[in-house]
Amino acid sequence: MLNTFYLLLCCFVISCIAFRCDNPVRKRGDTGTLKKWPDNTIPYEIDSVYSSADVDLIKSSLADLSTKSGNCVKFVPRTSEHVVWVRVVSLDGCYSDVGLAVETGLQQLSLDRSGCMTIDTIQHEFLHALGFPHEQTRLERDTYVKVLYENIQPNKKHNFDKDPQGSILSFGLPYDFNSIMHYTSDSFSTNGLPVMVPASPNDKSWRYTMGAGYYKKFQSRSNTNYVAFDFQPNIKTSSNFIFHYHSCVCLYYYI
Repeated sequence: MLNTFYLLLCCFVISCIAFRCDNPVRKRGDTGTLKKWPDNTIPYEIDSVYSSADVDLIKSSLADLSTKSGNCVKFVPRTSEHVVWVRVVSLDGCYSDVGLAVETGLQQLSLDRSGCMTIDTIQHEFLHALGFPHEQTRLERDTYVKVLYENIQPNKKHNFDKDPQGSILSFGLPYDFNSIMHYTSDSFSTNGLPVMVPASPNDKSWRYTMGAGYYKKFQSRSNTNYVAFDFQPNIKTSSNFIFHYHSCVCLYYYI
């Protein structure tokens, strides 16, 4: 039974659900640092290969993501005025660059029609485009999970490499087993056995819900405002919530 707890953060946004179909290659800007999207907005266009139902699902998933951020980040159809944008294409797998990866033109985000068309997967990949790495790449992850490399498909092991950016973008928040950006315990298993298990016996129940995203109000969504904006000093509101500048709203959510 999970203990109920609250997050006093505002402006939060926030998988193949059983298997995270992420591309082996991800990149950031040339400097190796996260590049933010202008005006915290991702213009996008959707390839004509998608059905009208697919298009509706993509649009509704992005609208939901924006709403959950308090409209701190936005996704808009690309127009001729946009110099950088995301093009959604159906290639082999579900994957995206991490953050803004081009100076001008398009960067591709793949949502394979045969396996990527779920709300969680769409949001997972667009969160990569916003700049979020995987939760299990945090430098301190060994404290929380044990990675069983012998059970991972050889060409997928790189997805479990530690990434300093993963810790930087955690902003001191606790490790989140249930994050939409966390792999499941059997992601990319080569033999049906777990690829990750909780490191502590006290966390053993997370093996079965790790990365499943069953609880949509989890904290990995709460730090998108830090990616989208230069963080301002916290100001307590009358309700003791934390206020953030710009058009964001104070939110109070339970898990």
